[in-house]
Parts: sequence; structure tokens; C-alpha cells
Amino acid sequence: MGEAPRRKVPGLTLLDEKRGVTYAIVFGIWAQVFLYCVLHDQYLIRIAPEHFTEWHPPLWGIENLTLLALGWGFRASVGPGLGLGLAALFLGRAGSRPKVEPVTMLKVLPLGILATEFAGLLAGAWVWRTGLPLYPAAFYPDFSKPLLITQTIQLTCYVTGAVAGMVYLVWIVRRR
Repeated sequence: MGEAPRRKVPGLTLLDEKRGVTYAIVFGIWAQVFLYCVLHDQYLIRIAPEHFTEWHPPLWGIENLTLLALGWGFRASVGPGLGLGLAALFLGRAGSRPKVEPVTMLKVLPLGILATEFAGLLAGAWVWRTGLPLYPAAFYPDFSKPLLITQTIQLTCYVTGAVAGMVYLVWIVRRR
């Protein structure tokens, strides 16, 4: 079975792409973000389980810490992963300019993920060493050292991940 023919509206074609390419980019990017979020949450939950058990709402009745981190990793990856994937798809493939190959997009993304995690770990290490919060007190629900570490890592990763995502999208546009 082949794909159904596409109706073309003159002057209105934004993205004329095969489904396989679209899925490879969008879901390939989401899969990398998902894997990152799951691995990231697996070590955070070991540092401060209360980060997920007390300071997050219950998630689907999960009590096992490994599964809870998996669930939160999944939940945390959906918006950013699919959003970044869709943005990369349109910025890298839409229009008449030369297209960025899906494999190129997927190979470059881990650099931003690694930069994000490195920044988070560096911030967490600073808190571990000093015992002081890195961000204003209002960002911390508790001042126990484990929670200071995990919350600092999370906040740093949110900010760094957003910046890395924007740099990634700019890279895609410039690559074209």
C-alpha cells in the first residue's frame, strides 16, 4: 500500500515531506529527549526521592522509585521532545531551501543534551560542595542538602536545555 496522493494548493505548500522522514525527525528527537529525561530522573530520584514523592503530585499510582522516575521522565519529555522535533522538522525541511538531512539533525542533538546535563551536574556539584542554594530561596521547596542538589540540577537543566534547544534550532536554520 502506498501513500495517498497529496493535493497541492498552489503557493500553500509549507512542508511537502514523506511521512517516514517526518516521523524519523519528530520521533527521533523526542526519543533522544525521552532517553535523556529517564536517565536524568533515575539518578535524581536516588539522590532525593522526596523530590518526586513529596514535591511532585502522585503519578499514576506508581510507588516504585525506578518506575516513578521512568514515568516522570516520560511525562517531562513529551512537550519539549515533540515540540523541538516539530520545530526542527519545519525549520530544517520546509520551503524551497536545501533540506537538512534527518540523520544530521539526529546526530547533532546529543551535543545539546550533553551540554545540558554537564551544566546541571556542575551546578549540583557546586551545591553539594558548598551546601548553599544556587538560585533564590523561593525556587526551593525544602533546604535539605539532597533536595538543594536535585532542585538546582533540575533548574539548571531547564534553563540550559531551553538555551541548547534554541541554539540547535538556530544551527538548523544556518545549516540550510
